[in-house]
Amino acid sequence: MAIATELQKGKYFEHKGEVFEVTRKELVNCGTHSHTKLKIFAKALDGKSEKTMTFAHNDKIDIVDVFKKKATVISKTDDNVQIMDSISYETMDADAEQDIIKSINEGDEVIYVNVKNKVLILPKKFN
Repeated sequence: MAIATELQKGKYFEHKGEVFEVTRKELVNCGTHSHTKLKIFAKALDGKSEKTMTFAHNDKIDIVDVFKKKATVISKTDDNVQIMDSISYETMDADAEQDIIKSINEGDEVIYVNVKNKVLILPKKFN
């Protein structure tokens, strides 16, 4: 566990079970005694949403290491995609949004991340 002041642009952290990437950080004065807080602007790892969160400087934050890797699509169904890592040749089931599943075909290369034993295919804009 780290503290909120260690969050920097480009770092990934987990908040309420979802993984976010920090896009911007600001100091904000609030309260009657002018205590400063951190205002974190972050986008979800899956690209669905952007959120603004406010933390105290010493709030505990779970920083997550995210490594983007390439894989080849082996098969797909309506709600799941099976991929094979391009380097280790490991086969795994991956989650993806419906529009991503519709846009990929067997044999396509995709970018994926494995965060806390959950494999997620990233949208094309992250490539």
